[in-house]
Amino acid sequence: MKKKLDHGIDCILAIVMAAMTIIVFTQVFFRYVLNSALSWPEEMARLLIVWLTFTGAYMALREKKHIGFNLLVKKLSPKSQQIVIIAGKVLMMAFLFVMIKEGVLFARKFANVPMPYTRFPIGIVAYSVFPISGCLMFLQVVHDLSEALSAFRQKNS
Repeated sequence: MKKKLDHGIDCILAIVMAAMTIIVFTQVFFRYVLNSALSWPEEMARLLIVWLTFTGAYMALREKKHIGFNLLVKKLSPKSQQIVIIAGKVLMMAFLFVMIKEGVLFARKFANVPMPYTRFPIGIVAYSVFPISGCLMFLQVVHDLSEALSAFRQKNS
């Protein structure tokens, strides 16, 4: 199930990246070759970069590629390192819970507000990325926390 979800997200990100490239190229062509800028490409590119950023954050978390400050943690004993890792996961879950909760409220609040050019409802197409990516990251952190707790129990039993 997780592999299918991850593959689906990878495919969506590839499509978003391709769409963004085409949209930006189209805008550059119209603006500099035809001297007639379109109104919608910048808005769409901005929307796509937000989705790319937040779903990319999930990918980075999944592949353990996020920036980490582990210089001090590496100086701790192995047991202390595991405790810090577990505490970090718990704190991340708390942050993601707030992100999901507030993201849902924000998306609902602006669900009927149209974007200026495309007229898409901004709360649905733009702000819904917060709870969606938050849920994906929350589930990943739960998985990672489960693994960290198992490793902690095995090493300390």
